[in-house]
Amino acid sequence: MKPIITVDKFTDGTKYAALEISQSVYDIKTIQAASYVFLDKAYILLDQNTKNKIEVYLFPKDARLDPKVCALEFCNELVNYAHYFTRVESNAEVTKTIMQRVLFSVNPKAAEQAEEQEIQDLLKELENEGSPKKQVKK
Repeated sequence: MKPIITVDKFTDGTKYAALEISQSVYDIKTIQAASYVFLDKAYILLDQNTKNKIEVYLFPKDARLDPKVCALEFCNELVNYAHYFTRVESNAEVTKTIMQRVLFSVNPKAAEQAEEQEIQDLLKELENEGSPKKQVKK
């Protein structure tokens, strides 16, 4: 099995960690979010290789910070943001409903208008579903 995290150094002795991340596991949005968290700890380079994987290079800003530990923490952030984006997506409808109720509680007239519009839309849908299609006689 190929190592996921490799630690190397430049000719001047600067150490860095390199990770290869599969886009089938983590999308680019998640990788960018995890990278953003590390801006104060490391210089970050993102690249895409020929195997359609994202390569992440972490160059610690503090020489005392071990690049491998930095890379492992980066992996934890990937899991964190993958979970976060999954929860946001699955809770989107609930969040929308809550926000509508909050906004409509401030202006009850708007709620009545929205309900009336929704009823009209549903009635139109029912009429369209229930009406027989015109048949052409030959």
